[in-house]
Amino acid sequence: MKRKLFGKFFLAFAIFVFILAIILIILNAKNKKQVENLQKNAINCTMSNGKIINASCCLSASDFPNTCLIGACGCAPENSHQIKICDCGEDKCFDGQKCVSR
Repeated sequence: MKRKLFGKFFLAFAIFVFILAIILIILNAKNKKQVENLQKNAINCTMSNGKIINASCCLSASDFPNTCLIGACGCAPENSHQIKICDCGEDKCFDGQKCVSR
C-alpha cells in the first residue's frame, strides 16, 4: 500500500517539476527577447544621434517609448515612473526605431 502511495506521489511530483521547468524556460526566453529589444533600441537611438536619458513617464510606458506620439511621458508624477528614453534633441523625436524630425 505504501509503495502505491509513494509511486503516485512521485509521479505527481515529477509532473509538477516538469511543468515548472517548462514555465521557467518560457520566462527565460521572454526575458532574453526583452533584453535584446532594449539593446536594439539603445543602439538605434545612439546611431541616429540621440542620447539615452532617464525620464519620468506614464506607468504604462516601458523603456524607449515612441516620443513622437503624445502621451507616453505626459502623466502626473503619482502615475509615473523612471524609464529610459531616447532624447533626439530639439524638433526631433524617437519613433521607436530612430530619431526623426517632428
